Amino acid sequence: MGLFKLSSPTLVGLDIGSDRLKVVELTRTGRTFHLARMASAPSPSSAFRDGVPTAPDEVGAQIRALMDKAGIRTDRVVVGAGGQNVTVREVRVPPMTAQELTAAVRYEAERYLPYNVQDVHMDYQVMGESSEDGRKMLDVIVVATRRDVVQRLVETVEAARLQPVIMDVESFALFRSLVGNGTEARTVVYIDLGAEASDIVITEGKRLRLTRNIPIGGNTLIHALQETLSVDAATAKTMLEERGEILDENIIPDDLTVQRIHDTIAPQIGDLVTEIRRSLDYYQTRARAAVVSQIVLTGGLARLKNLSRVLAAELGVPVETGSPFAGLEVSSATFPPEVLATMGPIMSVAVGLALRGGEEA
Repeated sequence: MGLFKLSSPTLVGLDIGSDRLKVVELTRTGRTFHLARMASAPSPSSAFRDGVPTAPDEVGAQIRALMDKAGIRTDRVVVGAGGQNVTVREVRVPPMTAQELTAAVRYEAERYLPYNVQDVHMDYQVMGESSEDGRKMLDVIVVATRRDVVQRLVETVEAARLQPVIMDVESFALFRSLVGNGTEARTVVYIDLGAEASDIVITEGKRLRLTRNIPIGGNTLIHALQETLSVDAATAKTMLEERGEILDENIIPDDLTVQRIHDTIAPQIGDLVTEIRRSLDYYQTRARAAVVSQIVLTGGLARLKNLSRVLAAELGVPVETGSPFAGLEVSSATFPPEVLATMGPIMSVAVGLALRGGEEA
C-alpha cells in the first residue's frame, strides 16, 4: 500500500536514512525480479532531525552522487516514509460503501492521530474480514504522516534531480522484501533496527497485523558509549561496529574494551528486549490464538554480534537475520555471497520499495 502516488511506478527503491542512504535497482522478467544495482553511502547526519531531512539540497546532492556511483540512470524512484513520522493503525468497521468507508476511516483517524487530521496525508486499505461479537467486520489498515514530512522528502528527492513516483511506508517495504512467496499462515515478527528508532512489524502469513515504532536504535547504543567511555560519536560508532558484542554471562574476554562495550550497551539491549516483549504481549492479547513462530531482524544493528542469540533466549522465539535478496535472482559474479551477507541487513527497505514499484508496473 502506498501512502500516496505522484506518477507511474518504477523499480528503483531509495531509502533515505539519517545514518545511511541506500538505493536498489531491480529489473523484471515476467514474475522474476533481478538485482541489477545497489549502493549505500553515509548520510550527512547533521542535515537530519528526527529522521527527516532538514537540508534537502545537501541530502539531495549526496543522493545524486550515490545514484551516479551505482550507475542508475533512471530518474524515477520509490521513496519511503517511516519511523515516528508515520502512524499506522488497524481499525475495525462494519461493512459499508467505499464513500462511507472513507468518512469512517477519517473519523477513526481523528481519534488516535497525535496531530490535526487536516495536517496529514492519509491512506487506507481493507485487509480482510473478521468477526466481532458475532458481527462481520472489515479490518482496515490506516496510514497517516504529516504533510510537512512528506514535503521535505519530496524536496530532497527533487534536489537529487529525481522524480518520486510513489511514496510508500517503510515498515510495509520491509515486510514486502522479506516475506516469502510460500509463506504459511504463521505469525512472524520483523524488526528493522534503525539508527534513531526501530520498527516492529507483526504479520500472519502475508497479512500485516501490527506495526509499532520504538525509540531505540543504533544511536541509542552509540550515545551510551560516548557518555561512558568519553569518546566522540565517530569513535563510538566504530567501536560498536568493529568490537561490539553481547557477551555470555561469566565470560571475560581477553580484550577489555570488548567487556566495557558490553557493559555499556547491555542496559539498552535490555530495553530493546522489553519493548519487543511488550509488542508481542499486546498482539497476543488481541489475537489470543496467535503464537509467534519466528523473529526476523534487519537494519544495521542486526549485525551486532550475538544479538540474535540473546533475543532468542530472552523471548523464547527463534531469531534470525533476514535477507531481502532471497526472493530475487542475483548474479554471484556481480554480487558475491559475502557482499550480499554484508549488505543484506541494511538493504531490506530499499529492496521493498523497489518491489512496490513492480507491483504496479
